[in-house]
Amino acid sequence: MNAKEVFLIVTFLLAGTLLNIGYPVVAMAYAIPVSIEFVIAAYCLVAMLAVPLRMAEIAGIGILAGILTILSNYVHIVTLISGHASWKALCMALANLVSEPAGIVVCFISFLYLAARVRATAPFAAAFPATMASGLTYLALLLLLTLHIPTTQPGFLEAFLFRIVLAAIVNAAVVQVVFMVAERPVNRYLAGPAAGAGADIYSRSFPGVREDLPPEIFTGTKKS
Repeated sequence: MNAKEVFLIVTFLLAGTLLNIGYPVVAMAYAIPVSIEFVIAAYCLVAMLAVPLRMAEIAGIGILAGILTILSNYVHIVTLISGHASWKALCMALANLVSEPAGIVVCFISFLYLAARVRATAPFAAAFPATMASGLTYLALLLLLTLHIPTTQPGFLEAFLFRIVLAAIVNAAVVQVVFMVAERPVNRYLAGPAAGAGADIYSRSFPGVREDLPPEIFTGTKKS
């Protein structure tokens, strides 16, 4: 990972964090019913644009994204600094340190697989399962680690799952739009003028990760 990639990663994650902080205020003020997870959208864009990256780097970015998700959530911040947080509240905050790495790994693998197959819609198709993976991992951790989540209440799981699916759709749409706008400028920034016109995001996606992923990820076939 070079300095340009680090700068790009920090920029996207910082932007996602600031939007995560500001959006709930705007949504409440204007009664916007749609939830957007901007940190998830940011790390999805990082996984797609800052390529090639290795799996260890992707996992590290996911952990950083988990920390930023905690810091961008008012409830989590109060929980951690109050000194009197319950086990349930701690679990709800710290579960992000697992759910966000899960999300970015799913996005990373999905995008590599889809980029050569459904190039135009690969960002949407990769960001959707990434957000689903993050949300479902978060929910699973809460169910495993806490005894006070009201899973027995009618409609709890259905409502939570609906929120995850809705957030996944919205996040995927946001990622698709931003990717379409940012792809060429980011490619020029990372590749430099000497790389030529052929060194686009998709052609740079594969060389750096072949050591970390099985060949069928790239070819769609299994080794005999």
